[in-house]
Amino acid sequence: MRGLLLEGLTDVAGTARSLKRVPMGVEGRHDEKWLQRLLFDHPELIPIDTIDLGAKEVIAVCREFSIPKEGATIFLDILAVTPHGRLVLVECKLWRNPQARREVIGQILEYASLLRRWNYADLSVRLNGSLKSHAANPLYDCVRKIRPDIEEATFVDAVSRSLAAGDFDLIIAGDGIRADLQAIAAHLNTFSGLTSRLALLEVQLWEDGTGATVVVPFVPYRTEVVQHRVIVDAVGVPLALATEMDEPDVSAPIVDADRKTQLEQNRAFWQKFIDTIRFDHADQSPPKHGGNNWVKISLPEPINWLTAYRNKTEAGVFIRFTKEAGQALFEELAQQAAELRAETTDALSFDVKSSDPFVAMISATKALTSADHLSESEQLSWLKRTANSVVSAVRLRLP
Repeated sequence: MRGLLLEGLTDVAGTARSLKRVPMGVEGRHDEKWLQRLLFDHPELIPIDTIDLGAKEVIAVCREFSIPKEGATIFLDILAVTPHGRLVLVECKLWRNPQARREVIGQILEYASLLRRWNYADLSVRLNGSLKSHAANPLYDCVRKIRPDIEEATFVDAVSRSLAAGDFDLIIAGDGIRADLQAIAAHLNTFSGLTSRLALLEVQLWEDGTGATVVVPFVPYRTEVVQHRVIVDAVGVPLALATEMDEPDVSAPIVDADRKTQLEQNRAFWQKFIDTIRFDHADQSPPKHGGNNWVKISLPEPINWLTAYRNKTEAGVFIRFTKEAGQALFEELAQQAAELRAETTDALSFDVKSSDPFVAMISATKALTSADHLSESEQLSWLKRTANSVVSAVRLRLP
């Protein structure tokens, strides 16, 4: 755990003194602006290595960063960046009431959604406006002051990927972030389209009664987007999902230009899927990006999610069932196979992959071979239609 001593905690006699936690915002002391200045002046207080594994530090760039939107301009409390080029968005809020919690969640997600529409040149123009400068590369200039070893072209490429992917570190910093954490998490999980990590950062103040103050930050809860990829058998049937440890480091430059182009094209395809799919079920949340060339669509337990994917030979959707609760639900749905196929697609299959441990799948696939070629628009239409129909049919039968 890290911390910061704001005032001298010394004693002439060398004796230890006890500390008492003090609230923020009382009688105008330590308000949100104070917290904003504190984190901007001391970004080392942000435990970025806990929020973004592999990130060593965060570099503060700008306070009150202006972001235009239709009919207005909004202001992000702190814009920062990691040395490997991932943007960090920080919003400070004292948690006095439930309304404040709801508002700040909506605010930081709106900031992220707006930033995702920008390219690096857009970011530079807006940053110069907020900093009142005319630098050719203001973001890199800020980083170079702290990390002169960072190569400019590599850094610019990494930030460009962060913008294009909506791949940010989102941090809500405040006091006493303990109540309603599960409700907040459930709310956050209804949003999608970003491959971002969102963390709640609690900042505690402790005083000893003589003016000495210690600041202690920690992350009591965070939501993460975990990258996966689909593993298929010899005939292309999806079997399982591999963890992000099997994926390339997205913070590193992609040397293979052809692969970089392919990754960008795949992501653009699934972003269009996310932006245009409409679910008939009123409670269904939008899809979220997964790894390369697949997305997941959240569903209630014991399912957790439906996966939609493409590879070189096929497009498809599948739901994976495991453990005792999953087995019971799969068996119940399998008994209704005819009705489910009538509501979705004749290609819907029900397969038990393993009995010990239990693993089963409900899936539908569409061949993408040269003999049965589908254009990208046709692939998109089939995936949206199939995913929507499977979601509706299965959700109606959940316990």
